[in-house]
Amino acid sequence: EVPEAPTVKTEETTLDLIASSWHDLLATPGLTLLQKLLPAYLVRQRWFGAKSRTISSVRILDWVELPGIPAAIVFIEITFSSDSPPDTYQLPLALTTGSEADAIRSSAPASILASLTTANGPAILHDATAREDVRQAFLTLIETGGRLAAFSSDSFAPPASRASLAGRKSSAFDVARGPGPLPSRSGTTEQSNTSILYDQKLILKLFRRLQPGENPDTEIGRFLTEVAHFPRIAPFLGDIRGQSTPEAEPTTLAMLQGLIENEGDGWQFTLDELARYYEGVISCPPPENVGVPATFLQELRAGAGALQIPSDAREHAGLSLDAAALLGRRTAELHLALATPTDNSAFTPEPFTPETLAADAARIHAQIAGTLDALKHAFTNLPDEPTTDSAALILSRRVELFARAHSIAEVPPSGAGLRIRIHGDYHLGQLLCTQSRTHPDFLIIDFEGEPACPLEDRRRKHSPLRDVAGMQRSFSYAARAALQTARQRRPANAATLEAWATAWENAASNAFLRGYREAIAANPLLLPPSAQDSAQDLIPRPEQAQTMLLAFLLEKAFYELLYELNNRPTWLVIPLTGLLTIAHSAS
Repeated sequence: EVPEAPTVKTEETTLDLIASSWHDLLATPGLTLLQKLLPAYLVRQRWFGAKSRTISSVRILDWVELPGIPAAIVFIEITFSSDSPPDTYQLPLALTTGSEADAIRSSAPASILASLTTANGPAILHDATAREDVRQAFLTLIETGGRLAAFSSDSFAPPASRASLAGRKSSAFDVARGPGPLPSRSGTTEQSNTSILYDQKLILKLFRRLQPGENPDTEIGRFLTEVAHFPRIAPFLGDIRGQSTPEAEPTTLAMLQGLIENEGDGWQFTLDELARYYEGVISCPPPENVGVPATFLQELRAGAGALQIPSDAREHAGLSLDAAALLGRRTAELHLALATPTDNSAFTPEPFTPETLAADAARIHAQIAGTLDALKHAFTNLPDEPTTDSAALILSRRVELFARAHSIAEVPPSGAGLRIRIHGDYHLGQLLCTQSRTHPDFLIIDFEGEPACPLEDRRRKHSPLRDVAGMQRSFSYAARAALQTARQRRPANAATLEAWATAWENAASNAFLRGYREAIAANPLLLPPSAQDSAQDLIPRPEQAQTMLLAFLLEKAFYELLYELNNRPTWLVIPLTGLLTIAHSAS
């Protein structure tokens, strides 16, 4: 029996149509109305990553119905008024009535796309992740290896040639899932993806913005779990993949991992430790020796390898410094695991070539050039005199900074170490702290890479020193962010706290780099024959390693500077201070 025509209501438009299926709802004229409603809906969603761009149109491409549930995964193409290419997003939608609809209206009104009136009463069309049966359907799809065919608003292609999605589980799934039901809930963290938690055991990451190809988070998670057997991550348990045609490369739609008990992330842990540190040294005189930035050349400089912090302050900073050294070891273990010998060409370590080193130099040059241009354009509007002075110094060293970026291309390829898959967006926020505050350890999470970069770029192999540079800069950010808070509480002690901040940053970075180097040296890499001919070590010898590290530090600090120019001008002092330190270290 065909139900009475539902009516889609918005402030401006009411549409009557007869709909007995999702195809009826997503066909003309319902399709036209929904596509008009989507731009305003998208900008209200926390996971939508293009809020700064103006949407010119949204087109529904196709959809996959979830069996036995009034829900579907809808795939949409978003075109912008700028010349940027369109984005593709997945949008799980559900049709809900009765008390469940009332609950969603109360708890998540922004998730509602439209109100409907049907023969069964009022209903809402909304984000489907709010429904328990939809969340369980995702898990079942992975557990059973289910496959579902898509429908298109443009054609009625036979199932064999239509787009589809499929789930698959990893070898670790059954043990991690265990027996019995797993009640679920949606995550509440503000992020570009959507998380679904199953009891206290599993977490599903639903990737909203889609790019063709396997997501690095899934690809690396699978390799580390099933090939390298690396224990310091949340285990990869399965995924959901979509294909536009049976022959097309699969696109990752969702990833399932084990949910690990933790005490919060590494960023908050470090800020908490720094707050205690600053409070402990507030009444002390400035340190006589603030130390020097971490360097691979420390054994070549007399005394530079010693702990760069006065002994009377170690009682205040000792825990965070021990944690930094442990993190250095964990980072080295990650890189060694990612270099595990394998027949999978996506993970086989590769030597550098003159071309790959030149590509690194060109990428860093472009980052510096774009940021310097933006800094020059914003110069007259910088927030205060110290920031303006630092910015002027950076702008005056343009030629020197470009030379430092290009020095990486002068490293002999045979002495540059190996290119491997890396984390790609490595900082303190990508760690989960386990155990207790006084005896912390770390799990490494989120291998998706820098979200703003194309997926192809995020899947490239790089020097592991790019991750090292990312974490070194994260120590600097933590030291300076906590310093700003401490200064607000004790403005009269600003100069003293500044010196102690420098001392901690240098000490933590040295502890991290020492832990990293010792772990690399203690675990020789078993190289495949293809790499043994031209490179024997994962990381370069000290001189070459320092040249590459400084170039990567510049790249990261200029990335941070551009971000702060566009988003948090009051934080510009952090990357500017870092850039001046890096430039001084390189001279």
